Amino acid sequence: MFHNARRMVIAILFGVVAIVTCPAFGQAVVTDTPITNQTETNTCNGDVVVMNGTLHQEMNFNTTPSGNTHMSLNATIQLTGYGQPSGAYYVAKESLHQETNTKGLAQEQSFGTKIKLVAQGPTPDMVDRATLHIVIDKNGVPKSDISKHQISCK
Repeated sequence: MFHNARRMVIAILFGVVAIVTCPAFGQAVVTDTPITNQTETNTCNGDVVVMNGTLHQEMNFNTTPSGNTHMSLNATIQLTGYGQPSGAYYVAKESLHQETNTKGLAQEQSFGTKIKLVAQGPTPDMVDRATLHIVIDKNGVPKSDISKHQISCK
C-alpha cells in the first residue's frame, strides 16, 4: 500500500486544519516542505521506491466581521525515485485545490485526494485515491479520518 502517501495527505490535512482554526484576520501562509527518503511500495509490481521531493502549500484565510470564514488551499506534491528490484524511474506529481466557506468555527468537510505513482517504461503505474473527512467542533478541536481508500493499477 502507498502508506507514506497517506502521511503526505495527512500533512496537507493538518495544514488545512491549522489555517481554519487560526483566529487571525486575512492571513496567507505559503510553505515548502522537503520530503526525503520516503519509501513507497508499488503494490502493482512489488517495487520498493525511495522518493524525494517537495510538498508546496499555499493557504489563504479570511474572516469577515460578521463571522463568515473563507479558506482556500492549493497544494502540490512533486516526488521522484527509483524502484527496486525493477530499477524503474518513478514520478509522483499531484495537485490539490480546496475552498470552504463557513459561518463560525465549527464545520464539517470532505474532500478527495489522488496520488499517482507513475513508472517510466513498461512498469505498471499505481493510483492511490482517498476521501478525507474533517470535523472541527465549536471549540476548534479537529478530528479527521480517511473514510474511503482505494488503490488501482494501470
